[in-house]
Amino acid sequence: MTRVEVYHSGVRVADWLPFVSGSVSASLTSRVTRHLQLEVDPSLYPEVPSDLLSPTIAVVKVSTGIGYPDGSFEIFPVFTGRVSDVTQDGDGSVKVEGDDLAADVINFWFEQPQASVAGNTIITEIRRLITQALPSATFGVDDVALATVPALVWDQDRGKALDDLAQAVQGRWYALGNGDFVVRQYPYTAATPVLTLSDSSGGANITATRSKSRTGAANSITVVSERMDGTDPVQVTQRDNVPGSPTQFGEAYGFVARTIKVQTPLTGAQAQQLAIAQLASSTALGEQWSVSCPPDATIEPGDTIRIKYRGASAVQVIDSMTFPLGRSEAMAIRCRASMPGSVTT
Repeated sequence: MTRVEVYHSGVRVADWLPFVSGSVSASLTSRVTRHLQLEVDPSLYPEVPSDLLSPTIAVVKVSTGIGYPDGSFEIFPVFTGRVSDVTQDGDGSVKVEGDDLAADVINFWFEQPQASVAGNTIITEIRRLITQALPSATFGVDDVALATVPALVWDQDRGKALDDLAQAVQGRWYALGNGDFVVRQYPYTAATPVLTLSDSSGGANITATRSKSRTGAANSITVVSERMDGTDPVQVTQRDNVPGSPTQFGEAYGFVARTIKVQTPLTGAQAQQLAIAQLASSTALGEQWSVSCPPDATIEPGDTIRIKYRGASAVQVIDSMTFPLGRSEAMAIRCRASMPGSVTT
């Protein structure tokens, strides 16, 4: 059961828009977290800027879930954003693509150097920069620590300014499926699973693959924070020195270092916390699972789930997922977690 709504200038102009097929992908590794793909009737190709699905004006909201035999349904928002592209292929089919509302924010670069409001909390400053680009922006629940913003001046890239502000509180900023913007912590440390996916009797109909890889992982993270007052930058290094850790620095895993440069000035303590969070994220690349399962629109990237498949069990954090919008299609989930991660039962 999928509902597609279309809005022009805040006014709903279509409800339950029919479509042929579609999907919504969501990934925390991208500033624009959610991307929409729809195939619609050829008659809906926009000929003029005011047409229903014109990239000039159309904002799409997608909710998906379960329909029941009595006609009732439970659906959950999975996408809110502008139509970015409409393509009519040689066979006449029309494909619609959209990006979530973070794209609006990223695309509004600073037109002149912009000063921060020193003394604002970082959350307040992030919301200020987002609202400048998107006055209609709404905000959800954040889970990062409170910290104040020093005197800063940003040059051009609004997205980078927001990235740096969020990193200062060990988080990232992004848009949820309902369009709300949030700032939330890096989610690669173990948490209580919100869902178990299992191939056992009574479980979901799933297939899964798992892999272990060194690609992209590091066991030493250095954070360098530039200073606006001309003094030396703050530089902090955090290493995996936990005895027995599979990625312990200098042991069998070797020496793998990464440096992160942050334009927002940090105190030594803030830089240390960022290095710790980034190290947890990096070492979480140690084991990755990919799962195909029945759609569940209640879960989000960043949620912790438990996977049981072919005798193996692992607690994993969802990195990215694709919600199918058609019937009888499986949902694809990609996860990661620190090694050793899996146990055989």
